[in-house]
Amino acid sequence: MQTLSLSLCLRLLAAIFLYFLLDLGGYRSDVLSLAAVALQGHDLSLAGFANRTHHWHVFRGREGLIPAAASVLPFGDTYRDLIGGIGNLPGVPLGRASMVSAARVLSSYDPAASAAAAGEDDDKVEELGRALAAVTVMISEAARVKPINETVASGWWGEARVAAEHLPYIEHWDTMSFELLRFKRTGAWDESFTELLRKNAGIRGAEEAGAVAGVLIDRDLEELQLAHGI
Repeated sequence: MQTLSLSLCLRLLAAIFLYFLLDLGGYRSDVLSLAAVALQGHDLSLAGFANRTHHWHVFRGREGLIPAAASVLPFGDTYRDLIGGIGNLPGVPLGRASMVSAARVLSSYDPAASAAAAGEDDDKVEELGRALAAVTVMISEAARVKPINETVASGWWGEARVAAEHLPYIEHWDTMSFELLRFKRTGAWDESFTELLRKNAGIRGAEEAGAVAGVLIDRDLEELQLAHGI
């Protein structure tokens, strides 16, 4: 069973800040569109992004994570906030074209300009949510979940979609991480959340979890219970 420790994975990438930056680029006619996204070091989740003027926008509830003057987005970072729920994720196209499209949306996002254009603000917010959902899958989820990584990689030059059967892996990646790290310490797969993984994600043992989980998050029991409302 081969897994990557999240702390090891990020040791060189995020030694200074609790996030690291990735530049996204796309072309519209002859104009280069650039955006950067900030990832939280502890779990690879998006904290926010900068548009092409280098102005940062941070998710609601993530204020203070970006050491720069940042505008707060009109939504949080969950799939419910971005696209109405994780069940809508298979409807979000993935691949190179989707990444370029998302980069254009992020780089051109200007809430002040959208507000000035009557009737366009809601459309811009919805477009932004879908773009951020796509980026989250292609960067964060692809690092966390091996089947998502394979989906994105295999469809990169065409179009890919998250399979409905992979949604539980996304929802329970932190639980798989918790139990895999416990298994590596104790050799036991019969604790706390293993039954939840069997029932909700079809994961019946450490070998199956290791085949699904990519980088792992070292979250304690209290944090895991809080994340899942237990």
